[in-house]
Amino acid sequence: MESNWKSSPHRRQAPRALIVAVVLILLPAPALAYIDPGTGSFVIQGIIAAVVGAGLAVKVFWHRIKSVFTGKSAAEDDDTDE
Repeated sequence: MESNWKSSPHRRQAPRALIVAVVLILLPAPALAYIDPGTGSFVIQGIIAAVVGAGLAVKVFWHRIKSVFTGKSAAEDDDTDE
C-alpha cells in the first residue's frame, strides 16, 4: 500500500497548522507584572557602569586604538610619549 503524500489530508493541514501556531505565538498575553521604583535605579546604575567600563577600556587600550588609525605600532607610540 503506497501513500500519496500530495493528496493526503495532512498535506493540506500543514500550512494551516503553521499559520495557527504563528498567530498564537504573536498574540499578546497580559504580563501581570509589577516593576517597583528600585528597578529604575538599577537600570540607571547598569547604564552608568557600562559607560564607565567603556571609558576605562578606552583609557587602558588608548595606544593600541591610536596605532590602528595612525599606522604606527603601539611600541613606537609608547616611546614618543615619555
